[in-house]
Order: sequence, then C-alpha cells, then structure tokens
Amino acid sequence: MAHQDHTIAIFAPHLTLTVTIETGRDDGPDDIHIHPGGQGFWVARMLRHLKEKPLLCGPVGGESGGVLRSLISQWGIELSPFEVQKSSPAIVQDRRSGDRASIAEAPAPGLSRHELDDAYGRILDHALSSEVVVITGQRSEIVPVDTYRRLGHDLASADVPVVGDLHGNELEAFLEGGHLDLLKISDEDLIEDGRLEGEDEDMALDQLHRLQESGAKRVVISRGPRPALALIEGATYRVTGPDLEPADYRGAGDSMTAGLAAALRRGLGAEELLRLGSGAGAANVTRHGLGSASDDLIPRLAERVVIEALTPLPR
Repeated sequence: MAHQDHTIAIFAPHLTLTVTIETGRDDGPDDIHIHPGGQGFWVARMLRHLKEKPLLCGPVGGESGGVLRSLISQWGIELSPFEVQKSSPAIVQDRRSGDRASIAEAPAPGLSRHELDDAYGRILDHALSSEVVVITGQRSEIVPVDTYRRLGHDLASADVPVVGDLHGNELEAFLEGGHLDLLKISDEDLIEDGRLEGEDEDMALDQLHRLQESGAKRVVISRGPRPALALIEGATYRVTGPDLEPADYRGAGDSMTAGLAAALRRGLGAEELLRLGSGAGAANVTRHGLGSASDDLIPRLAERVVIEALTPLPR
C-alpha cells in the first residue's frame, strides 16, 4: 500500500495497546476503555486535531498488534507497520481510585536483525517523502540505540527537517549522527539525564544553550505546570500557557511536540511556533484522553499564550 498523502512521518518504536478501567457514572458498572498508546501515537493523534496528515511507523505483531491496527485506523491515523513475530506490548491500568495503577503489563520485545532492517528501511523511505519527521523514544530497547545515530546521519544527509522528542542515550546518539531542527525535551527528562537539578530556571536556560551546541538548532523545554523555556534563532523565551484546571497532565508534552512539528512544517516564526505548541499542550490537559483536544479550542488557547523574550545568557 502506498503512503504518499502524509505531511509528517513519525518514528514510533513503542506502540502499545492500553486497557483502562474507570469508575462508571452514577454508581453504574465500571467503564473499560481500549486504546492505542505510546508517545508516537499520542503525537499523531494531536497532529490529526491540528489538521495534519500524520503517518505512524512502528512495530506491530501478534494478537495485541492486530487490535492496534484496527484501533489506530479508527482514529483516522494512517499506519505503516513493520511486521514483527512477537506480540506488541500491552498494559492494563486501573483508574478507579483516580490515579493510574498498573495491573498487568506485557513488555515490548526487541526486534530481530531482519525486522530491524525492514523497520529502518521503512521509516527512511517515509521520511524522504515527508515535509517533517518526528522521532520519538522508547521505554525499553526495542531497537538498538545505534539506530538513532544512523537515523541522525541519514536524515541530515537527506536534508529532511526533524523534530525530536528524545532524551538520554537516544538523544546523544541521534546528535552524534546528525542534528535536530527542533528538540522538545521535558525538565523531568533533563533531571533523569543528570543535566538539571530541580526546578531552577537559570539552570534550565543554561541547558538550552548546551543542547543547541550539541546539535539541536531549536530547543524547547517543557516544565509541567511551569512556563516552558525555548531557544530559537539566538533568542530565549519564557512561554506561559493559559491557567487551566487540568483533567490530566499526562500527554501534554507529546501534544506540545505535535504542535511544534505542525508549526515547523508550516514555516511559522518563533513566537507563532511557540504559541501553537503551547496551545496544543494546554488543550490536552483539559481532557482525560492523551493527545486529544477539541479542534476549535487549540487556536483559541494559542492566542492566550504569553511569550516573554529573555536576555540570552552569556556563552
């Protein structure tokens, strides 16, 4: 099947089937929700709300993979799967207490050499026919970390604009091979990587410059409920989204990544790019579904994003 109508290709090594149990309304029976999950899917879902045409490229196999295929198509997202023999990962969660508690989880299997070759050729093919490529990470090593280095090199050689939502070894490997046109990274990831301590804004601003020096042309650091920080074309920005009561914070960072990718594809300037990214992230927290939003709400929230230009730190 040809995939030629997409605008943004997404490398999603971790596609997951999620089953969530929630308390029913009015003391009724429990609700059970079955959805696709994983960072790449959540980015693709928000891109659909932004009227983009995402193409999701990731491993699919077994019984859970068959369900994933059907569900992803129902969301109107085009999937170009690379076939794997073992089953796709799946997780069962209980939210009846208000928090997510994992009941059971089938982990993601690593790819065989032949499956990896197919996966690499497929994402590279789709990337070359896309206006923008989004590279997402993996919760466990489904593909070798060196795959990210190869992608960095080959996408840079092909001059394909790349948005990365990466950290740790995967980010370092990708930048060793090439560069990122835009990196979205969270302060939680920076803390996990040992690059940041706590919520100190000056340290986060310093990391903007360090990440740019490593090969990320534009850098956005999401910081949960606190203002995001960005370094774009030599200028630093503090980005404050609308003050909303969150239904669920989870997925806001992936939604921001989708907004930034859409803005990059549209050639928007720095402030409009940050508005769309922040607006998409803010729209996500108003709902329980990750990567979801009301289509009309995103531009309205984007208009209410406050952007402050900051004096760049001395280098």
